Amino acid sequence: MATEYTPPDETTVNKSVTIPRALASEVDARTDARGFSNFVSDLAEHALALTRTRTRTREMIEAYEDDNAPFTPEEIEQARRTWLGE
Repeated sequence: MATEYTPPDETTVNKSVTIPRALASEVDARTDARGFSNFVSDLAEHALALTRTRTRTREMIEAYEDDNAPFTPEEIEQARRTWLGE
């Protein structure tokens, strides 16, 4: 999922973050000098995609329940089992 390095220009912004030293060391060990920023950027994109998906899922559930009835605990458990492949 890593993206190719793009030199800083008007499409990028330099931000400073503070993270635990051990975490930074682990990322450094897995990336090159410019890979740290790409690594963090990729993770931010992934986290935002998950957030959008969760928000949309929550909206769909709320819309369904507004038009029908709230899901029962049994329906929720069945959905959980189906999701986990149980």
